[in-house]
Order: sequence, then C-alpha cells, then structure tokens
Amino acid sequence: MSKPDEFDPRLKAYLHRGASTPAPAGMDERIVGGVPRRRAGWLLQVAAAAAVLVLAIGLGIAVRQARQTVGVGPTPTPVTTPSVKPTLSPTISPTPATSSKAYPLLPPASMHMINRNIGWAAGSGTNRILRTSDGGTHWDDVTPASARAGTWITYFLDADNAWLASSLQPGSGSPDFSVAIYRTVDAGRSWQETGTAAAQQGWPASMDFVDRTHGWLVMNLGSAAGSQGVAFYGTVDGGTTWTKLSEADTSGNPGHLPLSCSKGAPVFLNSSTGWIPGACNAGGGPFLFVTRDGARTWNTVNIAMPAGYSGSCICGISSLRFSDATNGVLVLDIFGADGATHNFLYSTPDGGTSWLHGWALPQNAFSVDFLTAAVGWTLDAKNNTVLYTRDGGQDWTTLGTIPSSQGVADLQFVNSAIGWALGSEPAGDTLIKTLDGGQTWTSQLSP
Repeated sequence: MSKPDEFDPRLKAYLHRGASTPAPAGMDERIVGGVPRRRAGWLLQVAAAAAVLVLAIGLGIAVRQARQTVGVGPTPTPVTTPSVKPTLSPTISPTPATSSKAYPLLPPASMHMINRNIGWAAGSGTNRILRTSDGGTHWDDVTPASARAGTWITYFLDADNAWLASSLQPGSGSPDFSVAIYRTVDAGRSWQETGTAAAQQGWPASMDFVDRTHGWLVMNLGSAAGSQGVAFYGTVDGGTTWTKLSEADTSGNPGHLPLSCSKGAPVFLNSSTGWIPGACNAGGGPFLFVTRDGARTWNTVNIAMPAGYSGSCICGISSLRFSDATNGVLVLDIFGADGATHNFLYSTPDGGTSWLHGWALPQNAFSVDFLTAAVGWTLDAKNNTVLYTRDGGQDWTTLGTIPSSQGVADLQFVNSAIGWALGSEPAGDTLIKTLDGGQTWTSQLSP
C-alpha cells in the first residue's frame, strides 16, 4: 500500500475485530478441488485476512456481531415484552462473582449495552461472559460453569435473554462438528443446554436473534484464495431445534450465496429479512446479499457507486447496522487507484429496500454507529478520536480521544450522551465509557 500512515490504523482495527478465528488447513484444495479436509490450522485464515487488509477492505467478521460477535449492537433499547421462561434442562448455574475488574476478558471479545444501566460483555478467548446492571461500575461473572469448552459465540438479545454456542472446533482433532446451544432467560443467573446444531463441518462464526424464538447460527467453513465458505442454520423455537437453511457454493444459480469473497456477520431485521456483507479482493462490485425467506435463499443487492468510481471495484461492505425497523447504515470501503482507502456512508430509510449513497467519511474512519438517521458517531482509527454528526454524516465534529493503546474494536451509544467503546490493551480488552456524548472517556473494565 502506498500510504503507510493509513495502513497502521486499518491493521489494528481489522486484526483486532476479525482475524482471531483459525481456519482448517487444506482449505485451498477443498475450495479449488472439492476435496474435504477437516483438520484445523490457522495460517490460511491469517493469510486471507492479511490479503484483504492489504487491499484495504476491512470487514470485521465477527465484529461480529455481526451485530454481536465483534460487538455490533444496533438496538439501543431493551425489549419490554414480559419475560417468557420455557422449561429447559439441564440447568447450568454460573460461577457467581461480582467485581469492578472481572478479568480476564481476552479477544475475540464483544459487548452489547442494552440501556444506560444494563449491558453484556464476552471474551471468547477465555470463554467468559459478564453482565452489568449499574452502568458498568460493577460486572457480574455469569459464565455458565459447566458449558462445553471450545469455540464460544454469544448473542445478547435484551436484559434477560442471551445465547451461547459452543463448538469443539477448530483445533480439537475431534470428528464432532456439532454445536451445543445454551440459553439464559433470567439475566445469566442460570443457563440451560437447550439444543444442538448438527453441523457437518466448520465452526460457529456468529449468531443473530430477532426475538426470543427466531435465530440463526452461521458456520465458518474456512477461507482461502479470496473465498469463504459459510452455512446457515436456523431455529424457530429459541434454539431447541436447528435446521440447515443454506450454504455458499460455486453453482452461480439464482438464490445461492457464492463461495467467492469473504463474508461478514449477517444482520437480520426480522424473521424473514436479513443481509450479509462481504469483501472481494479480486475486483467485481460491492458484496452485499439479502434474504427475504429467513436465509434459505440469497440475492445480490445493487449498490450505486460514488461519483468517479465504476461498478467494478476492489471493495467491501462493513459497519452494517439498523437503528430501528426502517433506518440503517453501512459503509462502502473502496481501494482506490491512488493506493488509498475511500470510505462512503450509505443509508436506508425503508428497511433496506433501497440504499442511498451518502457522504465520504473523514480520513481514517472506517466504521459508524448511528442512534437515529441523523445522529451518529465515527472513529479516527489512527488517533482513536471520536467524531460526531447531527446531519446524517454531511458534517463531523471532533470530540474526545478514547484511551486505548492497541485500537478500538467497537463504538456503541445508547443515547446522545452515554456510550461505550471496546478497546484493547496487551493484557486484555477494555470497556470505556462516556457520559458526555464522546468528549471524555473513562475506563471501566480494564486489566
């Protein structure tokens, strides 16, 4: 890349958000030649992530969450429907602990703040789940003590309901690719092993739920040669039973998700409609697919290119979030002929039926968090400086700097004044809070 000053913040942001999950060895042969290989390794995943990064297409997968897995949380208010507590067994009690420094919380990590008082955080690197009910002053360790160890993926729906997916893969050497599903309906005080997703390969990459019954589990089948395999499993009973819905392939048939390009975490708006973003380092157009039947079929979404760019680009879609049922945003990252990355904000006023080209983001800004269609924040990833807009991204005001030595993975506001950042230090990830809209920041959960 011809601009090394831009490469460093992009590198920190991308690697912290998305390049922490290993991929199976031999994935090149599997994709190119169709030979199944299930032994785990990590070199190909790192190589694939680095290749996309060098081309300046940062997605963050796991960023995941989707909305949750890498800390993306588009719903700033809690669900107020009366809690439904199904009879599930067996019950797994967490290890009780309350602390202002509940550590370790190692990456890949995520956070989801429900409102100004209640929030969740997870560190998949240590299989740790934390919850706060006082705005982050104290954190309860609500980790289910007897849940199966392995690769953990979490999803936090509201103040009471959360799910955990656990897989022995990758790296176990076991032929068991099933994913155990655990659920809490009482804010983490107890967990139940509610079901199993009978996957045949891969490992869990993300989960997404739109209510207490409808959810999806995405299995990462591995990445190589600019391609990534994924498979979707769905539940309509809160995680008790799971059905395979679709899998990326090379058929090119309408309704099929292609194997080509890397995939980000999907975002579902309701039980039928969802999007999956991605990045293509070999050119083509922006990678964005939509489903209207709950992940059974997928079709490409046409994104109009900004002035001066053709329909073919080395580009990707990131930071896909909805602030409500109709208003959403995404960022189109383009690697330009000048060797720099150009990032453009797009918005939808109609629940994703159309995506309208917006303004260019400030330099070194790659992700956004919008509270409404007009009010939002972004981050200068080089300096960890927060910027604020009140006109949908046309103008940005520089606010304060987030104290994080190794970059900020996520930024999330629950109202115009209170927000959190997921930072990173050598000893673990940090949660950092602002009470004045982003002007000043204080570390709450830090090593």
